[in-house]
Parts: sequence; structure tokens; C-alpha cells
Amino acid sequence: MITIIGSFVQIATLCLNNFFFVNGFDHAKERFYFVLILSCLAPVLFVYIGIIGIVIPVLLLIYSNYRYKKDPIVSITAPLFAVMILVISDHLSFLADSFLFNISVEMVNAQLSYYSLHLLFFLLFSALLSLITHLVIRKLKHFVPVFKHYFLFLMSLTVLTVLFFYINILVSNRSGFSSEVVQFNSYIFLAYFALFITILGLLLSSVIKEMKVKNKQEEYKQLRMYSENLEEMYGELQKFRHDYINILSSMSEYIRTKDIEGLEIYFNEKVMPTGQGIKKNHYKLGALKNVKVTEVKGTLVSKLIKAQDLGIDIALEATEPVDHIQMDYIRLCRCLGIILDNAIEEAEQFEGSSIHIAFIKKQNTLLIVVANTIGGEIPKLYKVFQQGYSTKGENRG
Repeated sequence: MITIIGSFVQIATLCLNNFFFVNGFDHAKERFYFVLILSCLAPVLFVYIGIIGIVIPVLLLIYSNYRYKKDPIVSITAPLFAVMILVISDHLSFLADSFLFNISVEMVNAQLSYYSLHLLFFLLFSALLSLITHLVIRKLKHFVPVFKHYFLFLMSLTVLTVLFFYINILVSNRSGFSSEVVQFNSYIFLAYFALFITILGLLLSSVIKEMKVKNKQEEYKQLRMYSENLEEMYGELQKFRHDYINILSSMSEYIRTKDIEGLEIYFNEKVMPTGQGIKKNHYKLGALKNVKVTEVKGTLVSKLIKAQDLGIDIALEATEPVDHIQMDYIRLCRCLGIILDNAIEEAEQFEGSSIHIAFIKKQNTLLIVVANTIGGEIPKLYKVFQQGYSTKGENRG
């Protein structure tokens, strides 16, 4: 009876923690049946296969995660982290049983009342560790693109940690799970887990430094493009200013002789083309002076110049200073860059196309609007937010 209840609760906790890490509760009904079926099969797995039976639920969770998320890093790490939390919570519960109530492992495995108390501690420790892990994962999401370079190392470290836990458990199972053995294993597991967290922290620190360096390099590149564009604008203005007196002087003879017809022809054919340089898209970058966030300004500059080089009429409106945005700048620049790339890609297909960007401040909020020329029908708005949806093909959105 104790084996049935324990295996059911542990596998159910494993599944729930995994879905919690991957934010996988959006398919609640399907997830519920998945957890229920897998938890009901758990007693059979543990009776006929033993502790190694945990491998089957883990593999099924990896498959389920990848089916919905299409992200190999998240799909693999989430169930492995859930397994580590499962083992640590179980051993912390044995320590709590022993030190708080002087209940031995033998007593826990023999009486349902003691085992119920053990499961209560197990669920509390599991919930606490899962919450901490979830908060850490949310922080790490900002660095997922960089973490992909360390995917193999991260996977190896996680798999080795899980293998270490279960090899130790298998050895202990053969020699008998006494209170002394469980306590000794608990201390080893906690020390190893602390080492794992330390290595992960050092890796995170390295990733953050690498990300900052890359952001600075990208920021410098975008600001350099901005400076070069301003220099080009200044050069054209200087050229026009130098020609200004000569243009007026050339018109003076027409005025002196009252040759209005000749003046009109000269003005339309010679003067007007010269003035067109002032009306080029280059001078629509003036609104950037109100965008005070350097990272956002750099992204806008690179995309504006890209659009102008493609002959797309692009305009930016920012009537009020934008000096702070209530969003992580890295994520904002990533989102804004993707939206502008899509707008440029679509507008590039049509002659005389245009893109309009607006920063509109409303009390404590900032509305960023990107409008562009499109072809065909506009897709249903609700579909845009569906995982994997894209007008360019499947599994791209």
C-alpha cells in the first residue's frame, strides 16, 4: 500500500514540477490526463522495474515537452531538474522525520501514518524547491540564446548529477535503506547539489558577462551607423548651404531682366532637383532625438537605415522624450527588431511602400506602433498568438 501511494505521489509531483518549469499548463485537460495515467502506471513500473523505472516517465516528459515547446534545451532540462528536486525533497523529508520527530526510515516504510507525515514534508520541500527553480529559470530565459552554446556542457552536468543520485540510491538499496545510510546519502546529495548549483552559478555569471559584451558591441555598431548617417546628412546640408548663394545669384539675372518664364523653367529643372536632397528619408531620423534609451535607439537606427537602403519610405514619430521603458531592454530590442524585420520584408515587395513607427506615451505606459504596407488579407489577430503560427509557413511563429 505504501509503495503504491508513494510511487503515485512522486510521479505526479515529478510531472507537475516539469510542467511548472516549462509553463505547460496551457493544455490543462490534456496535461491532467497525462499526469493521471502516468501516475497510475507508476506502481507497476516501480514493482516490476524498480527505481530505474523513473527513466520511462522522464523520457515521456521530454517527448511531451518537445511536442508543445519545440525547444530541446527546455524539453530535456525541465524533467531532469524535476528528478533532482524529487530526490533532494525525498531525502530532506527523511532528515526532517529523523530530527524533528525521531522517526526512522524503517518506521516510515512500515506505518502508513508515519509515511503520510513523510509525504507531507516531501510535498512541502518539493513545492519550495520548485518555486525557487522556477524563479531561476525565469531569470535565465533572457540568456537562452547564449546558453545554447553551452547546451552540451549543461546537459552533461545535469545528466551526471542525476546518474550520481540514482547510482548511489541503487547501491544503498542493495545494502539496505537504514536510517544511517539515508542520512549519509542525504548529506552527500546536498553537498553534490550545492556543487551543482555553484557550477551553474559560475556558468551563469560567465554567460551574463558574455551577453553584456555582445550587447555593448552591438550597441557600438548601431551607434556607429547612426553617427555615419548623421555625418552624411551634415555633409549634404553643408553642400546645399555652399550652393545656396550660387543658386540665388544664378536666379538674380532672370529677376533683373524680368524673364519670369525662363526663371520658372530654370527653377523647375535646376533648383528643385537640388532641393530634393533635403526631403530624403535620411532627415526623418530627426525624431530619434526623443528616444533616450540607447539600446532601443541603436535598434531603430539599424532598421531605419536598412529600410532606407531598400528604398522604403519610413517615418518615425516620437513627440515626447522616451527616457525609460518598463521592460527588459534586451527582450524589447529582440521583439522590436523581429517586428521591424518582418515589416521591412513585407514592404520590400511593393513599390512605393511605407513603414510608420510611433512611440506614444499614455500616463505610465508606452505604446509602440509599427504599421507597414502589406499584400493580401490580414490574418486573424488571435492566430498571431498561437504557438508556431506564421503566415510564412508552419512552426515559424
